[in-house]
Amino acid sequence: MLANGGRAGMQTQVGLLAHGLRDAGCAVTIACGPGHLDVHDVEVARLPALNSPSAPLFARELRRLVKRTSPHVVHGHGLRLAPLLRIVARRRSLVTCHGIDPDRLEWTAAMLRATRIRVASCGEGPRRLLEGKGVPSLLLNNAVPPMPEPLSRQAIASRFKLDPDATIVVSPARFTAQKDPVTMVRALAYAQGVSGILIGGGPLERDVLEEVSRHNLAGRVAVAGWLGDARAVLAGADIVGLASVWEGQPTVVLEAMAAGVPVVATACPGIEDTVVDGVTGLLAAPRDAVSLGRAFVRAAGDPALRGRLVAGGRAAVASHTVDAVVGAHLEAYQTLLAGRWPA
Repeated sequence: MLANGGRAGMQTQVGLLAHGLRDAGCAVTIACGPGHLDVHDVEVARLPALNSPSAPLFARELRRLVKRTSPHVVHGHGLRLAPLLRIVARRRSLVTCHGIDPDRLEWTAAMLRATRIRVASCGEGPRRLLEGKGVPSLLLNNAVPPMPEPLSRQAIASRFKLDPDATIVVSPARFTAQKDPVTMVRALAYAQGVSGILIGGGPLERDVLEEVSRHNLAGRVAVAGWLGDARAVLAGADIVGLASVWEGQPTVVLEAMAAGVPVVATACPGIEDTVVDGVTGLLAAPRDAVSLGRAFVRAAGDPALRGRLVAGGRAAVASHTVDAVVGAHLEAYQTLLAGRWPA
């Protein structure tokens, strides 16, 4: 179940999990609020938008869906669904934490303690944050499917009008405060000899474009919007970059590792638990454009380092196949139904 559709990692993970569970012989229905959802051959039941005025309507439609489908397990994705799960199907429900805004951690933990919903965490970062506030959770990693054939560097440079001799950084992320795309632009401005492609959109798009203009980065930084072949562009990059201030277990990091592309990112909750600095990627301080820019320059100028990071990333992502993640979820569902959830 999702409060809304979209193109973020949480929606991607729900799609991967739903298809994997279906292939494992499970009957699957995705309950989802408004927005894009890239799923096929799985029933999608649309729900009203989840906001304060329509929350009762959302709960009513969800209750009707649960009554119609009689599921063994109701699995919510996103912690704001916890109060609704308590109302609709508390004894057979769980909710996965896909990341926590540190500014809302206290409130979120208090809400989860009050609802007493079983919680899973997609990564050690969210699990550790919740545990520190008295909320136990079961670790359920995110999945990454086989990556598509990468676009060639020449094709990428030509398509986005970039210097073909420059190192190409691809940053697929929503333009929101959490992802901090403005710091990404500033880091690229600092990193001479490095070009960047920002794939995404969102409320900070105007700020991103203004920052590109302010630093005279036309021809060095392309703002591409959402792309249908974003994963192929990512797979053809020299580096995948993220400037987030918090995460869960970022799908794009797993995709980069699977595609053999080194990762340069910020050492924020969620990323610093997925990327080991100097082993599976390079880490820089959050909100520090100079630190992130220096990491881009370091990776760009050291092919041997990039090779080591690629090897480390591929080893780390080996346990994140769809089959492995689906198997872990099926075990978690059995644990839930047997009443043995961590307490």
